[in-house]
Amino acid sequence: MNKFVASLVVSFSLATLALADSGSACNISCDDGDWTVERGWAAFGDVLLVRPLGTAATIGGFGIFAVASPFAAMADATEEVFGTLVEAPANYTFDRDLGDFSK
Repeated sequence: MNKFVASLVVSFSLATLALADSGSACNISCDDGDWTVERGWAAFGDVLLVRPLGTAATIGGFGIFAVASPFAAMADATEEVFGTLVEAPANYTFDRDLGDFSK
């Protein structure tokens, strides 16, 4: 039981540290007016719901690509299939700003 509690404390601490400094991801051209309450709630929902779903979509897309790649190779469309199933969800999940759903 002690190992379970210790792992929960460590996991919670790491999650808190990871989320605590999310405001510093703003680049140099960003000012204080860019972070509104609505943007904060959007970032909160992004971290808790959209990013994990995007990660799952990326992993699932790679699994589907692994099965479909022989057929895509026969049609000479491997890059297009990989881009659709793996790169697009990965870019949406990892390459956009926190709380920005415009991409």
